[in-house]
Amino acid sequence: MSLLALTALLCPAAQAQSPTDTADLSPQPVPLSQALDRAGVTVGVTASPAGTAPSLGLRGVRLGSGTLDTSLSLRGSEARYAQSLALPLIGYAEAGAEAQWLWGNGDSPGGHRLAASGVLAAGPVEVQLAGERFTAPLLLLRPLDTLNDPTPDPRSEGSNLTASLRGRLGPGTFVMVGHEWGHGAGMTADLELRPQLWSVDGGPAVLALVNPGDLNPELWAESQGTLTLRLGAEHRAAGAGLRLGTGWDGPSSSTELSAVLGAHREAAVHWRAYDLLGQDSELDLGAALSDAWGSEGGLGTQWSAALLLPLEGEQRLELRGSAGAAGTAARAIYLLPLRPAPGPADGQN
Repeated sequence: MSLLALTALLCPAAQAQSPTDTADLSPQPVPLSQALDRAGVTVGVTASPAGTAPSLGLRGVRLGSGTLDTSLSLRGSEARYAQSLALPLIGYAEAGAEAQWLWGNGDSPGGHRLAASGVLAAGPVEVQLAGERFTAPLLLLRPLDTLNDPTPDPRSEGSNLTASLRGRLGPGTFVMVGHEWGHGAGMTADLELRPQLWSVDGGPAVLALVNPGDLNPELWAESQGTLTLRLGAEHRAAGAGLRLGTGWDGPSSSTELSAVLGAHREAAVHWRAYDLLGQDSELDLGAALSDAWGSEGGLGTQWSAALLLPLEGEQRLELRGSAGAAGTAARAIYLLPLRPAPGPADGQN
């Protein structure tokens, strides 16, 4: 699976600006005196198979034209840097780097993980690259992401590299091809259709790949959601497999189902609700089956949950957990802004 898909919920990536936004196509470097203007302090605790450890960090530190997040705990430390750039009339580019260190003790010699990723979108084509090198088990370095991975990497040291290409063939029609090196080495290919449910002139909804209003300017059409249908194949060292997926993304929630049938078997379902527990809140529930977690060829089950809950001001509570056949881990983080948000009168002279 793509490493970009493992982006932690607790560390949102910088969002690329629209290519049509000419106000700030290229973010300017921020002076060091303003680096902490939008930063926050994170206080958290993580419980995993390696034990329980509190952590303290900084998030959203503006460094140059990107954003830096750092964290320090009794078990180790980590730092992430992300940057995005809009390319006028072409698309956008994103880049990120991550470093993790695991302190050694009597039971473990410790280790580290270095990772980098990049995205380049130009017109109808998007290219993604991601790689990592680690010298300690990923279960210790990234417990939640590893537990939720249907094809976990059991190695205590190694490298992984992923390259993928996504192209738009037409309205709502996409093709994706990818290649992975390292654990789970192989190739994947998918064809994806994304028709939308359109409400036309207040009448019955119509499912179509093209906006009916574009075909007939006299019609008024509004999208009520997007249906995703995906069919593909993969070939890895263990053999070939069939890839299936479907999903629905609506105004208040989204649901996604996926499966791999073949030499390796897995199935997953994810449901996400927006504003269910208050404005800007997010609740994510998931379940997965995988033969990597089962015994004697059976399927093991892993459950996951995540909650993003905005609090008073710019404070925020983030909860994430995973439990099942692969193991159990949980993380709680409280985000407190270093500086309060300016009031309406603060910007007036």
